[in-house]
Amino acid sequence: MPETPTRVIMLATYFPKPLNLLMGNWALRQAQALRRNGIEITVISLTAWVPETLALTKGARAYAACPEWHEWDGLRVFYPRWIWYPVGPTRTLNERYPSVGLNVGWMSVKRKLLDLVREFRPDLIYAHHTAVNGYVATRIKESTGLSFLVTDHDFGEIEACRKYPIRRSMFHEVIRESSGMIAVSRRMESEVRSQFPSARACTIPNGADPVSRSMLESPRPPELRGRLVVFSCGTFYPRKGFPVLIDAFASIARKYPDVVLRIAGDGEQKAEIEERIRQNGLEHRVSLLGSLPHSSIIQEMVWCDVFALIGWDEPFATVYLEALSAGKPVVCCSDGGITDCLRDGEHGFTVPPRDAAAAGVALDRLLGHERLRNQFGESALRLFESSLTWDRHASRMIELFSGVLNRRAAIPQ
Repeated sequence: MPETPTRVIMLATYFPKPLNLLMGNWALRQAQALRRNGIEITVISLTAWVPETLALTKGARAYAACPEWHEWDGLRVFYPRWIWYPVGPTRTLNERYPSVGLNVGWMSVKRKLLDLVREFRPDLIYAHHTAVNGYVATRIKESTGLSFLVTDHDFGEIEACRKYPIRRSMFHEVIRESSGMIAVSRRMESEVRSQFPSARACTIPNGADPVSRSMLESPRPPELRGRLVVFSCGTFYPRKGFPVLIDAFASIARKYPDVVLRIAGDGEQKAEIEERIRQNGLEHRVSLLGSLPHSSIIQEMVWCDVFALIGWDEPFATVYLEALSAGKPVVCCSDGGITDCLRDGEHGFTVPPRDAAAAGVALDRLLGHERLRNQFGESALRLFESSLTWDRHASRMIELFSGVLNRRAAIPQ
């Protein structure tokens, strides 16, 4: 039997920082699961260099005050600074000509990064996102010969290669040099294979952790007792569809006077979302909870009756898995990666993107039938426990790691 690799470096720029606990929490959970399943893993989270004097926003301060390293329950994470900024006017430049900015970033961090690699002596590199860490892993391979795998998480990042030839060329180099490309959904894998026929690609969905007993047994707060609760969460930007969800809720609110909608999150669209709530006269029925710690998100999942997130082009948002882990029926869009495993009419309902009327019908069917909610919730929990935990995910990843280290194709073309 091939030996399981013991030493892996994960490259993940989208990863929690001590002053931003929500950023890339899924990557932290994945790394902890790999460690729990016998992999010696360290994480390198390249962090944009921001001088403290220019850190005027909460987000910027999280970067400026980030330490050189931090331990998350025994998992050591390094945060080397580099000169790469995927924000503001550079965002468009990075989308069209990613290798330009990434090459500058690589040169700014090359010595420090290679020192960390030599110190840890990994068997392989595991990178998140081709257009950032896949590029960095390719440069590391040039210097060290280390093999690497890449997981992509965003439809748009891959589809943009059709519009921008230089971006496509960079992706092609990473795919050629990698030992395998991992997509979080079959739709994404199909897009990779369509654009890059030589790619060794497969699909491994994200995971989530089981809900703790203490959370499952925690009673609802007094203001939610005797209520039906619809919960949603995410970053407030257009693709997440929160105004559409509010319109859908408005369409059934009069029929169900005891139903409330609770939304956790924040972002650029907050003012528009608040205005949509006012337009529908739902100030006393919709609660914006702000950005919550991950543990509070899970607790809200436990307390709710229905989880609804009807954003479109969702690759494989882990919040759906967390809802399944809490045994809750889900309302989601039919184009999302979660539909690889979530079945319409079995674990919840899928609706067309941007369709408030269809989402309202789905909410109506669930809120009006307690037996159906319970049935779907039980099916959701079975689905989660059978195939969608982070430990299940880790076992599949370890199989790929073993394939790479035993000098065979980890993923067939």
